[in-house]
Amino acid sequence: MKFFTSLLLLLACSAAIPTATTVSSKAWLLEFSEWVEFTQIIFNHAKNNFLALASSPQVFQQIDLSPSGWPIVSLRFYLPLPGQMLAVDPGGSLVAVAHNSYVSFIALGATVPYMVTVTVPVVEASGMIVVNRKACIWPRHGQWTDVVCVSFDGTYERCPYNIYGGALAFLHPNRKWVYSPDTGLSPQSVNKFMVNSTCVGRLWENPNFGDYYYGRHWWFSYDGSRAFLDNGMTLTASDDQKTDMEVHGYFNASTGNNPHIWFSQASNDQYYVAGLKPDTTDITLYTWPYLMPTQTLPFPVPNDPKATNPQPLQVHYADDGRLYTVGKYGQGGDIWGLGYIEFN
Repeated sequence: MKFFTSLLLLLACSAAIPTATTVSSKAWLLEFSEWVEFTQIIFNHAKNNFLALASSPQVFQQIDLSPSGWPIVSLRFYLPLPGQMLAVDPGGSLVAVAHNSYVSFIALGATVPYMVTVTVPVVEASGMIVVNRKACIWPRHGQWTDVVCVSFDGTYERCPYNIYGGALAFLHPNRKWVYSPDTGLSPQSVNKFMVNSTCVGRLWENPNFGDYYYGRHWWFSYDGSRAFLDNGMTLTASDDQKTDMEVHGYFNASTGNNPHIWFSQASNDQYYVAGLKPDTTDITLYTWPYLMPTQTLPFPVPNDPKATNPQPLQVHYADDGRLYTVGKYGQGGDIWGLGYIEFN
């Protein structure tokens, strides 16, 4: 009977492991990145395009991929001040750029996109989310400070719960919860907030305070049930305080250090989670929900003599079935590039 049960478990696990075949992969250098110094590029999941922040010149760019895949700058706004970070709302229609004591909102969803800049009592941001037509900013400095939420019309509110400066902010797919790991405290804790009409209110703290390191970057499974951490650990995400942020496991079933720099789960085929590990040029596909490696893919490299020394930075599963990539290339790693992988 024990053997039969073990056999059933083995068959169940084996049946859940899919296979994937790479149809094609393409990549291009962002040639203009040789004279535009990008500081941040993010993927706009709602629109399947990229949003970029540059410091020299101070500019925001929307980068679309043409039908052939070639990157095109479809929208550009010159910023009034140096940008610290950018974030986009889940609908992909409103971008916020944090500055020193200001926030610039860029209305991508307007018939004619436009930008407005408003004041905010935050000198430097360590985390920011955009939701419900407002930007909520976590200050980088201050022993006890406040999250500040500023609306598109310029009104702002200091949220009631004091935080330690330097906390991060990751918006859950349900657009209601924000997970906020501390970065300046030891042991590290995580506060969970609820988005309300004007601000964010604290719900509770992680249950295993002091027992684990909670990393500096979080991603979420497509169904929102799990959080993926950059140290390879996974946590539950729940509306029940008793089961929220419980350690659920590790990628590759490892209980040791298994760091990653990026995760993304497929939306149309939830079997797969793509991961990037540091100091490699491969993409690892993991099965869902067992998180075991099932396939390794080479990171796309542009067919260009300048595309040397690839440095993978990001992978993004999109609703069109592609896995989009962001990387740096060149001897000094100063040329950005975009690419994609297609599957059967």
